[in-house]
Amino acid sequence: MCDRLDRAAAAAFLPPRDEGSAKWSFGRALLVCGSRDFSGAALLACEAALRSGAGLVQLASVDAVIGSARSRLPEALLLPLPESGDGKGAISESGAFALLRTAERAQSLLFGCGLGIGDDGRSLLRLLTEEFIGPLVIDADGLNLLAEEPAILTRRPGATVLTPHAGEFSRLTGLARDASADEAQAAAAAFAKDFGVTLVLKGARTLVTDGTRALLLDAPNSGMAKGGSGDVLAGLAAGLLAQAPGDPFGAAALAVFLHAQAGKLARRALGARGMLPSDVIARLPDAFSALETGQA
Repeated sequence: MCDRLDRAAAAAFLPPRDEGSAKWSFGRALLVCGSRDFSGAALLACEAALRSGAGLVQLASVDAVIGSARSRLPEALLLPLPESGDGKGAISESGAFALLRTAERAQSLLFGCGLGIGDDGRSLLRLLTEEFIGPLVIDADGLNLLAEEPAILTRRPGATVLTPHAGEFSRLTGLARDASADEAQAAAAAFAKDFGVTLVLKGARTLVTDGTRALLLDAPNSGMAKGGSGDVLAGLAAGLLAQAPGDPFGAAALAVFLHAQAGKLARRALGARGMLPSDVIARLPDAFSALETGQA
């Protein structure tokens, strides 16, 4: 049985903000995302994290992505990493030492958006899963790599948030993509409980569950059925986790609610056909404001 993810439920998860605080008080999110041919996913995730209220957001990626971020996202910290030698322009596992050293200063980490699938990505996923002690968000290609060896989740020293859509969840669990809503929700709760993760099963109705608790957001919006929407959600979740690393379920639920509210505002202004994921990011401040003032 799922409770409803409404304004009251989401507001309870808002991280507090002390007006006398410095940037260090609101955490650092590290995003390991992007590849030479898929820079957009990393940029969308990074910009969403910047809009989350996190104190510092750092993007770790290959030079092609870092170059784009340098001009588009001046607020982000940047960590250039070497490219893999297979010609795919992905992050090389040879950057693992620099990545782990940087991760030691992060309160949350996002892995996967636009990363690509290859041996280097597999090695980095295993390394971060086993060595990073903070909350880890795995999305997109990170989930596709995880589907090859989900048992590595049992070696996690910290919390994990997974954000699959129906196809990625099918690859993770073997559940048919056209399974009923009840079957999908039951499978999500079972997977979350078995592997000790918080799972966000995305769709027109989005479920957030840790195997014990479950919240369901019923907010269909065809304007968000576009490439890049999931990257925005993942970046937002990572930014919120940096501020509340001890509450992965709450941060994930809050991200889902705010993402949907910003999408609603974008649709209202631009229409379902014309709105873009970047328009959703632009309306995150309004979504936060509405939630904080009780107007959402």
